[in-house]
Amino acid sequence: MSSDDKYLWQIGSPPPILDRHSQTKHNIVEEYVRRYVLTLMAPANIPELRLSIIDGFCGGGCYRTEEGGIADGSPLLMMRAVREARMFLNQERRIPRNVNVEYSFIDILPDTTKHLQYWLDARRAENAIDLIDHKQTEIITNDFLQSLPSLVQKIQQRKMGEHALFVLDQYSYKDIPLPEIASILRTLKGAEVVMTFNVDNLTTYLSNHAANRKSVENIGLDKHIPWADLNMLKATQKREWRQSLQRYLAHGIKCETGAKFMTLFFVKPHGLNSWGYWLIHLSNQYRAHAVMKSLHWEHATEFGHELEPGVFVLGYNANKDADYTSQQTFEFAGTASKEACIDGVREHFGQTIFQLNKPTRLADLFQNCVTNSTAAENHLMEAARQLHASKNIIIVSKDGTVRRNNKTYSLSDVIEPSKQIILI
Repeated sequence: MSSDDKYLWQIGSPPPILDRHSQTKHNIVEEYVRRYVLTLMAPANIPELRLSIIDGFCGGGCYRTEEGGIADGSPLLMMRAVREARMFLNQERRIPRNVNVEYSFIDILPDTTKHLQYWLDARRAENAIDLIDHKQTEIITNDFLQSLPSLVQKIQQRKMGEHALFVLDQYSYKDIPLPEIASILRTLKGAEVVMTFNVDNLTTYLSNHAANRKSVENIGLDKHIPWADLNMLKATQKREWRQSLQRYLAHGIKCETGAKFMTLFFVKPHGLNSWGYWLIHLSNQYRAHAVMKSLHWEHATEFGHELEPGVFVLGYNANKDADYTSQQTFEFAGTASKEACIDGVREHFGQTIFQLNKPTRLADLFQNCVTNSTAAENHLMEAARQLHASKNIIIVSKDGTVRRNNKTYSLSDVIEPSKQIILI
């Protein structure tokens, strides 16, 4: 988390307090790193993973919790996640599989990076992190964007090491220009980005004035904002204005970063009715996207968004106004949310399959909609199963065998309209 007046560290002074919604975000990052390593190492014949983890706004290493305890910050949590994955992979193995991670932790304030080094050393002395991870950690006192070119070069020069996870928990939306994110994803073929985006701060003060437009232009979103229509949109009810602008911003983020896959959901502040910021995951790999999406559902009570529960549209379409403005906030918790998600996806799949009117791989069907959907892969499978059960479509394995209705299918299976349509 980037340093502002709220987040200051100094050796000998109490660390800052970590809000509960920030603790949720840290839990997601920790669990994602663990699953990220296990997913990349899933093929049993891979002897080693070389990975770089970059925390661009790392903070001082620990926080006070609202209950009065001490909690590790994101650098320690990610190192702990790597340690747990490493232990899991090497259970009962005679020849160990190596998880070789290089860490770069960056913060602009010298007191913050000094505190992080102090805390890392203390946690290593307590055996809370592995010695190899402690040795392969670089702590940098600098602005993240100024450090970025040398970080990318270092990753590129690492043999078989272009797997890189960038964690960018910046306080202000102005801190990360989206073209820089695009450069990371374009330059490093195995890169992923997990970032926060203070969407409430941006929308609250958005206005068609030169100074405001300049800050939005600096991050790369200027051309995605309907400047001429702002006053008209703000004159509507709060929910309508908020939902409409979210579509523009989400569309702009995906376009400007060039990411093939994106998850973008609000972290729900504890005890408040309003949403605060987006937790965004950007990747060019479907499997990485699927892992992150599953985590949102596992932490269901802490996430949501204000778009449709099944498949939603990014950008804005005036012809859909009535649909947009009647949409209630979607939260991941509860059976009703899951059913609404599957229903929306099933309807989308049915329309897509019959419009295409040709055999389509499930992998392609899934990948073409997942960014614009709340659905995790198990929900996509269930939507396909329900369509299959209706007998309006058939599913065929890659060897040509017609599949029976099942709870799950292979992504290589092919789906197509049935020659005999059953109307229900």
